[in-house]
Amino acid sequence: MLPYTQQLPSGAWRYRRPVPNKLRPIIQKKNLVKALGETYAAALKSYSQVHSEFERVIRKAEQILAADADPRELPLLTKLDLYLQGTAKIRQMGFDPYDATVDADDPDSVAEDAARTSVADVILEDYPKDPATGDPVGITKLDQFVVSALYGGAPSAPEPTLEDAKKLYVAEKITGTEFEIKKKTQRLERVVGHIEAALSRPPTIPRFTRSDAKLVRDHMLSLGTLKPSSVKRELNVVKAMFNHVITEMQLVGCMNPFAKLPIAGLNEDPEDELRDPLPDDVLNSVRALILNNANDDLQLIWRLLEGTGCRLAEVTGLRVQDVSLHDAFPHITVTWHEGRRIKTKASKRVVPLVADALDAAKEAVEMSKSKKGTMLFARYGGENGPGNASAALMKYVRKVTDDEAHAVHSLRHNMKDRLILAEISELEQNLILGHSLGGVGDRVYGGTPAKLRASTKAMKRAFGVFDEADGKETEETRQVAEFN
Repeated sequence: MLPYTQQLPSGAWRYRRPVPNKLRPIIQKKNLVKALGETYAAALKSYSQVHSEFERVIRKAEQILAADADPRELPLLTKLDLYLQGTAKIRQMGFDPYDATVDADDPDSVAEDAARTSVADVILEDYPKDPATGDPVGITKLDQFVVSALYGGAPSAPEPTLEDAKKLYVAEKITGTEFEIKKKTQRLERVVGHIEAALSRPPTIPRFTRSDAKLVRDHMLSLGTLKPSSVKRELNVVKAMFNHVITEMQLVGCMNPFAKLPIAGLNEDPEDELRDPLPDDVLNSVRALILNNANDDLQLIWRLLEGTGCRLAEVTGLRVQDVSLHDAFPHITVTWHEGRRIKTKASKRVVPLVADALDAAKEAVEMSKSKKGTMLFARYGGENGPGNASAALMKYVRKVTDDEAHAVHSLRHNMKDRLILAEISELEQNLILGHSLGGVGDRVYGGTPAKLRASTKAMKRAFGVFDEADGKETEETRQVAEFN
């Protein structure tokens, strides 16, 4: 038996050699396959040449791999990648990639044709020749395209594939810290995986139909692990990717098949669908568990969440400099910095500190003095901090309630209810919670000190805090205090 040979049902023989995983990004094939002959005698005669040819392919790929060190950094080129790189390379040589016609009566045209042929020959000289056919052995797909285009001009550009759309979106639209880029890229890879699982062999982007989009949607819903709201979020990524490739590739007449795709069972307000405020008995029990059992950082984080209505990542991402305790109106500043991005423009804000939240902030600042670094909660201030803090706090929540609508994020809903019951205006509610502000006047006009003063007064009213500046406790404040 000859290594890598197979006899087919027809009786013919072929050479089939698996390509090692580490070399596949270079060779761009899973197997090296070539017919050997109709009989064993014919196969035996041609085996040596074919085996030597593929040995050279493997050896050259190993050399490339050794030079580049990390095979994961070697991109797997799509047909469109090859086309764009090849045409660009030909332009850099000074030739038209598309037109290789020769006018025998035009000396300049004849001279250019000779130059194109000469350059192609130089490229081919780097490869060994098959002694029987004279064809180059082990030529890369890129060089093969360039040589072909130099001789006869490049064909029409291939239609972009799902892989092309993904690469383009990752390169031009996914930004942020290294951790954020990795997280967003993994999410995109996951969604593309759903498309490939649903369609087996996805069509090119211009040939994607509404029916294809619905098959993807139905596949994701059928998994049983994704809620309708989660499916919507995942498909929003796909929709954005399609919009980008359609625009950048100038795919005239191409519609986005994922636009306005209906999803059965979807609540249009997914936050309300997933989270409810914690009932008083649950809130008090969870708080007691955390304050009696959790580490110091988690205790302070919970108190700040409960007393400010901030998102978890907004609290774990606080720096010491973001806490202003000696201001006329003590507050925390939620803003973008190198260690943390914020959700929306409206999320950038100052949040007043009153009652227990003010005490928690003072304790956190004092505790941070004994630690190195700029983060208020060093243990949870890194890239995985919000996730780790959430997992730790949720263990205490689940000891009290199994209701999936009850979670750490529920504290924002508790704050919303508190502000509503205190009859706080919608503008002041949005200033505190970081929701989008309504009119242009609310968004653009008014300085931070004025807004902070108004939101501090609103927060004190919501928590029933006596304001000494008023000189007396109002009946309204007393009623709120009794409610709390």
